[in-house]
Amino acid sequence: MEQCPHCGATLPADSHYCGHCGLPLYGAAPHEPTERAGAGGREPGPAVLDPTRQAGPLSGGPYPATVPEAASSPYAATVYGTPASGGGLETEPVRQDLFTPPPPPPSFEYPPLYPVPPGPQSQRAPRRRSLLVIGALVVVVVLVAGAIAVPSLLHLGRGQPQLKVSSAYHVGNLPAAATGVSLQVSGEQFASNSPVTFYLDGQALSGTQAKTDSNGALRVNLSVTNSWKLGQHTLTAADGSNNRVEQGVTVVIVPQGQAHTPGPNGAPPDDASFKIAFTASNGSQTQSGIFTVTGHPDPAGGTICASYANGMQDDGQPHTLSGVTSNGIRYQETLVANCQGTYRAGKIIYKEFYSQDQVVFQTSLGNVTCTAAPHTVQADGSFVDATHVKGTLSGPAYSYSCDNGNSSQVQEVTGTWEGQLLA
Repeated sequence: MEQCPHCGATLPADSHYCGHCGLPLYGAAPHEPTERAGAGGREPGPAVLDPTRQAGPLSGGPYPATVPEAASSPYAATVYGTPASGGGLETEPVRQDLFTPPPPPPSFEYPPLYPVPPGPQSQRAPRRRSLLVIGALVVVVVLVAGAIAVPSLLHLGRGQPQLKVSSAYHVGNLPAAATGVSLQVSGEQFASNSPVTFYLDGQALSGTQAKTDSNGALRVNLSVTNSWKLGQHTLTAADGSNNRVEQGVTVVIVPQGQAHTPGPNGAPPDDASFKIAFTASNGSQTQSGIFTVTGHPDPAGGTICASYANGMQDDGQPHTLSGVTSNGIRYQETLVANCQGTYRAGKIIYKEFYSQDQVVFQTSLGNVTCTAAPHTVQADGSFVDATHVKGTLSGPAYSYSCDNGNSSQVQEVTGTWEGQLLA
């Protein structure tokens, strides 16, 4: 192994340059001129090449060199050779570039000419550039994602919108309603402060206005109109950000008065039982009484019977009435009547059927008995508000046959009546 004459580093065999300090092994020592002084005792200092000298080998000295020709490059200088091991000195062939080292052995690697130790800046610079590029990409992705997410920002973090419907009326376990009735609708997980549109079987309901609060909650009374068809329907909703209720609520729309809903104008339900005090007028005659309505489960509605102030009742039992005719003749009338009638949707249809009507007149010649053919009287009426009813009277004409051979005709009944709901 050889050692560098400049720094003392151990070198591989046949080395020309020191792999540690980078200086040639044979040549000028550190801080010396790049050319040796001539062997003939020349003064130290750089050699002055005379272009007029003849080219050829210089005599003397252990390292013969070749003088460059006139006008040639002064840098084509003599190259110092390495004495052959065990023999005499030989002149190394001139190379094209003084600073180009000979090909190194396969196991040798040249150090950099100006080695620069790695520093913090050289290590971090590429990373900083990478971070800047990544940061720019992140900004772009965030902007794009933000633009896509803008329509649903108000719904961010919320679940699927939910809808609930409650009602004072039911068909089985389902909430029910009728025209004029409101459904109590509540919802949650909608977009905040957003308008809400309701849908009945997928069709938007017109005339409904609702808005969520800052928490995306909803509470509104939804009025049922006559545009809602009878039957079962699915109610859903969607907010202004198109967040929709996927699982709708089934509701039942019934005729007014059914499912214990109010009848038209606030009339009692069809299945309610109540009484109405009435006054009927038929020309010059006036009669008062009470209608008794007995409710039954849907869809039967109510049945109606009447009782009169004179004691007459339509209960199928004989009732005797006493009176005086306009010409002063006393009489007794025995009546048997049956009630027929219905109450539905705030409307009364009452029929009174007389199966027996017999009158005994007490004349000066004795009693005269007259019997009427079976006949009916009908009273129709409707609630004009929650407590008042108005209607008409009607009945066909009928005749009496008397046991003295006489007969009389009763004209058809026409008139009006009014009633009031009793508490």
